[in-house]
Amino acid sequence: MLMHSRSRRLLLLGAAACLLIPACSSDPREGEIVAECVSWSDLADPQTAFDVADAVIIGRPVASSGAKLMFSVDATVHEVDVVQIFKGEIDETVSIASTPETCTTGSPYPNGDPLETELEVLLFLTAPADDGIWSTVTPFDGVRSVPEDGSLPFGSVSPSDQ
Repeated sequence: MLMHSRSRRLLLLGAAACLLIPACSSDPREGEIVAECVSWSDLADPQTAFDVADAVIIGRPVASSGAKLMFSVDATVHEVDVVQIFKGEIDETVSIASTPETCTTGSPYPNGDPLETELEVLLFLTAPADDGIWSTVTPFDGVRSVPEDGSLPFGSVSPSDQ
């Protein structure tokens, strides 16, 4: 009796979660998974982005190297040469997925892929899951211009840079 009650509770909890998360459902007419609509945290403040990120670097994108499925969208993966590390442990060259916007029509990058640049950029990154590919923390706040005066827009740096 106890096992049956626990199983029923878990089943109800799972069903409730799927009702709250659009990505759990599929469109029976199309047979396709409904894209996830992510509500991104506001990381416009560079210190907040630094605190949330698993790694923060200055890097130079050198080439696109494929795609990774993120939130039911193909995210472009870029090879990036690491110029300077401010937080985290990361290799000299790293694969980074440019986190796509969600619930948009057309391109996952309506304003352009922020890693499609030849300039050095300041990157706020989320650690890889099991595929070894890092990603930007959000589509909006994961890639920033490097300040021309060399100042950092956040207060903390790793001990190796002090």
